[in-house]
Amino acid sequence: MNSKQKAFALLLLFMLSGVQVMTQDLTDEQRKLLEQSQETHEFQAETGRLMDILINSLYTQKEIFLRELISNAADALDKIRFLSVKNPEILGDKTELAIRIEINTEEKSVTVTDSGIGMTKNDLISNLGTIAKSGTTQFIEAIKGGNVNLIGQFGVGFYSCFLAGQKVTVASKNTDDDQYIWESQAAHSFAVSKDPRGNTLGRGTQVTIHLKQDAVEFAEESTIRELIKKYSEFINFPIYLKVTREVTKQVDEEPEQQDQQDQTDDDEVKVKDDDDDADTKKKATKTIKEKVSEWMQVNENKAIWLRPKEEISDDDYKKFYKVLSKNSGEDPFNWVHFKAEGEVEFTSLIYVPKRAPSDMFDNYYGKQTTNLKLYVRRVLISEEFEDILPRYLSFVKGVIDSDELPLNVNRETLQQLKMLKVISRKIVKKILELFQDAASYDEEDEDDTEEGEEDDNMAETTPEEQQRLKDEKRKKKMDEYNEFWKEYGKNIKLGVIEDSSNRQKLAELTRYNYYLNYYMKYFGYDDKIHIDNKWNHFYLLYDLYKQSSDSIYFQSNIIHILNIIPNILFQMVFKQEFN
Repeated sequence: MNSKQKAFALLLLFMLSGVQVMTQDLTDEQRKLLEQSQETHEFQAETGRLMDILINSLYTQKEIFLRELISNAADALDKIRFLSVKNPEILGDKTELAIRIEINTEEKSVTVTDSGIGMTKNDLISNLGTIAKSGTTQFIEAIKGGNVNLIGQFGVGFYSCFLAGQKVTVASKNTDDDQYIWESQAAHSFAVSKDPRGNTLGRGTQVTIHLKQDAVEFAEESTIRELIKKYSEFINFPIYLKVTREVTKQVDEEPEQQDQQDQTDDDEVKVKDDDDDADTKKKATKTIKEKVSEWMQVNENKAIWLRPKEEISDDDYKKFYKVLSKNSGEDPFNWVHFKAEGEVEFTSLIYVPKRAPSDMFDNYYGKQTTNLKLYVRRVLISEEFEDILPRYLSFVKGVIDSDELPLNVNRETLQQLKMLKVISRKIVKKILELFQDAASYDEEDEDDTEEGEEDDNMAETTPEEQQRLKDEKRKKKMDEYNEFWKEYGKNIKLGVIEDSSNRQKLAELTRYNYYLNYYMKYFGYDDKIHIDNKWNHFYLLYDLYKQSSDSIYFQSNIIHILNIIPNILFQMVFKQEFN
């Protein structure tokens, strides 16, 4: 491993835990005590390959370090808030749950502080000194193309600190331990010691990134403010940025200036009465400008799913999706935002990603968790639980927020709650309705598109032009759904097999590639195809077009349907066609 690779060893080992660090400088005496008490540890991981990828692929996207630090801080705050539900005393005097970011323009550093759960000495060593084995290979493959948007999904987001920083210092205070400092300069080792300053944090973690020469732009207030808005506007905790502004104020004149004025007055002395003497004793003042620092909240928008739908723009929905999915590069395919009432009340915002996860079927029938976050009274209860959605819908992302579930619920009892089954049923219903809307284009759709301002435009066009516009809209919607089908068609087919209660709805969503006279088209569940002036149903099931074209049954006017999950599915979907 060369020196450049060693310089990034810390980068890889450092970010898995989701930590944060400190800005106050140590005095010379404190620094001496710190060095005397430091324990040096070697990093426990094979980091060469991962370092090379980070160096070669991510060096142009340094700004993601702030997104990852804020995300980690929010996780730590979620943990302490969850614990405080059962034990309010754990918060102590530090009841504010917030994230604070401070810039030191002289020292070229950025500090992110949270009042979250904090880390013990052992946590600092184990969390910041070891790369988790699970997921490392997948991360390496995913990041090869420079896709920085995936970095947070693999739990290695904290590594991004060293894209911008040459040194990182972590100070953390957990209620079960003293305050400790973890420090490394991106070498092959790190040092941990008790903080000679004592308990300055109260509780939480503070991360200071000492910026590289080519990353000093992050020591600017405007840059940090823009990045918070870009990546973390909808984080469910206040994010404060320490800003500097100029104010004017009245101050007394300097003594020398006052003495000169007094001498002038003596030369021009006149007899005055007592009232005049009192007036002359008033102090002279002047106006000056000075800079003051204050904390400014940057993310003032509350949790988007709690706001009325009519107040939320499409851009807001898309921004929140990028925060939720830790994917800043792509908009979702669609989303559904609704409030359910009746047996159980809850609010939910569900997104359908535009692209399917590459590992979606790697462990389909193994232990599988969803991408839904469950909140109870704005407290994050869980984001890793099974059975809230059927397996074939595991690709959707979103949040569920209810005031009716018990706050002391845990992941084990969560599965047994009857209310959760009701929530699951309603969410599945809404998701399938979203799919149905995307897959259909009927007269009602056409009527909807002609409301408002388009009524006048359509009235001014000829019938032929109106039909052309309708055909274009229909084709656009069909093309969009076909793209969805390419990504999630296998999921829908599995749903037909596995979800008997929704089989009919799912069947209507199915699409098949077919070849008619050598041209590939899409064939829907209830479509009839026009051949030789007749509407017919023809089915030949093959996985590949070549298999069908080589078949003895091949004819130029026969429809060749390509089906990745053949016989059992087709029998379920089209059974009535063969009766």
